[in-house]
Amino acid sequence: MSRRLLVTLVLVLFGCFLGVLAVIGPPVPSAWAEEGRSAVAGFWAGEESILEVTLLDDGLSARIFALTNPVYRSDEQAGPEGALRLDDRNEDESLRARPVLGLELLSDYQYEEGRWQGQIYDPKTGNTYRSRMWVDRDGRLKMRGYLGVPMLGRTVEYVPVSECPPQVPAMLALVDEIPASAAGCGE
Repeated sequence: MSRRLLVTLVLVLFGCFLGVLAVIGPPVPSAWAEEGRSAVAGFWAGEESILEVTLLDDGLSARIFALTNPVYRSDEQAGPEGALRLDDRNEDESLRARPVLGLELLSDYQYEEGRWQGQIYDPKTGNTYRSRMWVDRDGRLKMRGYLGVPMLGRTVEYVPVSECPPQVPAMLALVDEIPASAAGCGE
């Protein structure tokens, strides 16, 4: 085997290792495990939604708390203008009439190997994916949805609502009760 081929092979294998490590994350020391378990709880802001993540006795809950567009617009054909956005892409026809606001996204979530794992529902597509959730070193909530293996998925990032990113005040203006962690946001 030529030296050049050997070096190329080593670099490819090392790149694969780094890719896997980026997806699964580094090993979590046991001292951080309990903190990591509860770190996901709270209100988290994404580009188009605020999620409320709550610890349960036997798992985890993530509900859509607020949306940038909680009602249908005039240019959408999925529902009448001004009506609450529905879970209209759900594969189960009997669930298509439920509102997206307040929708539970997680199922079978358990804390294992230093991160939360289970299934996540995506109301934009109507699909359910295997999923992992954790808070990174920068305090960002990471949610990775995938089919098959985690390497073949997509990670979405949320920031704490308390950081008051630009999209949050408009979403909070549409809800009845503002979370304490967002007090002063947009005032």
